[in-house]
Amino acid sequence: MELVNENSEILRTKCIDYDFDIDGDPMPIIEKMTKVMFENNGIGLALPQVGINSRIFIMGNKDLLVACINPVIVNYRGLHKDQEGCLSFPNLWLNVNRASEIDVRFYQVDGTVKEVTLNGLMARVYQHELEHLDGICFDTKISRVSLNLAKKRRKKLK
Repeated sequence: MELVNENSEILRTKCIDYDFDIDGDPMPIIEKMTKVMFENNGIGLALPQVGINSRIFIMGNKDLLVACINPVIVNYRGLHKDQEGCLSFPNLWLNVNRASEIDVRFYQVDGTVKEVTLNGLMARVYQHELEHLDGICFDTKISRVSLNLAKKRRKKLK
């Protein structure tokens, strides 16, 4: 399992729901995703970022990792602009507006439903990764001028 880059078509494709009955135990794929995420110093990773069209993402760190299967956002509150990056877009940093607090629902690895309110960084990560599952990348969330400036800065870093 390897990261796909920003030019991969799967990143612009809406993912299909994960079906526990057909797809089976999600744990083996989540373990592989976790390895890829930590090897690349990430705090979130969606399944299409490793080339698989299914609605699963992970987020967190070595102390607390959450797997979100068929995730949704039930409610949004507030708005906050902050800098974010993406493992599929190495060294590209963009200032993106996101809801500052969200109520979410997703299936856990064991198939049970979890509902929780997220704010701050975890709300931002959840929204970013959920958009990956909908075929939306963070480079579409800002103006063309801002994106071109960020790409120029990235080019200078190389």
